[in-house]
Amino acid sequence: MKGIIYIRVSSNEQVKGTSLDDQRERCIKYCADNDIEYLKIFREEGESAKSYKRTEFLKALEYCRKHKNEIDAFVVLKVDRFARNTEDHFGVRKILLDYGVSLHSVTEPIGNTPAEKLLETVLAGTAEFDNAIRSQRSVNGMIKRVRSGIPTWKSPCGYSSNQSKKRGEKKTEPDPPDQIIFPIIQRALKKFAKGECPQSELASFLDDAGLAQARGRKTTKQFVDKILGQYLKFYAGIIVNPWVDGEEIKGLHKPMITEGEMHMINAIREGTRIKKKPRSSFNPMFPLKKTIKCGSCGGNVTGGESRGNGGKYPYYNCYNKSCDMCDRTIAKDEIEKEFVALLKSLRPKKKFLNLFKATVLDLWDEKLLAYRTEIAKYDK
Repeated sequence: MKGIIYIRVSSNEQVKGTSLDDQRERCIKYCADNDIEYLKIFREEGESAKSYKRTEFLKALEYCRKHKNEIDAFVVLKVDRFARNTEDHFGVRKILLDYGVSLHSVTEPIGNTPAEKLLETVLAGTAEFDNAIRSQRSVNGMIKRVRSGIPTWKSPCGYSSNQSKKRGEKKTEPDPPDQIIFPIIQRALKKFAKGECPQSELASFLDDAGLAQARGRKTTKQFVDKILGQYLKFYAGIIVNPWVDGEEIKGLHKPMITEGEMHMINAIREGTRIKKKPRSSFNPMFPLKKTIKCGSCGGNVTGGESRGNGGKYPYYNCYNKSCDMCDRTIAKDEIEKEFVALLKSLRPKKKFLNLFKATVLDLWDEKLLAYRTEIAKYDK
């Protein structure tokens, strides 16, 4: 009887250890004890059995196909070395049978009798169950870290990796800002948020600021789309949980921009930029403008200046063209002195002061409650 040996480990730690060598020795001993002449050993290093699409595994199947009806045994240490998916297990098992090859496990009594087939089914299902449990534990661990404010994946351009994976450690601290790239992208985002640099010019601005030199390649429109879209929330200090739909967490990493600037960027890109506050009509040169009323028509009074031999002469006048006082001006100093004298003559009554105080306190309490509600929402 002729056969091949397939051995596999799924992590770099196992590759560095003795797992592969141990599998090899035990599989060779099994072949010797069962009169199987092994023709080749396929050694899979650091690949999971979640899928049958593994480099050496596919080479082993191809070897069986090329030597159809010449290979009798496909030897593995355990069923879970072969596959960790029930569907893949029996799918590939059927392919091997078509090639005239039977599956052999060194540590498990599988075969073609009803009892041996039942055991193989149970073992294949157990391997898949074990793999699902491991995956769920891994995902739960990553969700926990993300909710603590630390992303488990590589941070976008502008941040440096803390190299925890290379050290074989779990990521316990956020990635620090890149000292060169971080401020370049930060300036570009802030200028875009203010409307000082359109998206079509952003790539040129970034490269002129030194991004192309720092990254070793020119900035493309696709990269600009990423920093204004895919990466934007992260740049604003927000981590999106990929395992829980719609969940956003405040990250522990240093943000490039504020959330307000993020919303402004989104509004500009969507064509619904937030409107600026209208310009104030208050003019410190004419503080009574639109405060005092015309004694003839009751309309607002405006201010202006006229030029003469002695220089400029500031004045107030009614700008209602249909008013009799439209063309008549009042000297600025004269009317403002009279206004100040009027204010000095006014004395609020105690009833008014009490009402004013109660109104201010009510407004204070209302604003305080609103702020406390907002704080509680963000804390939650």
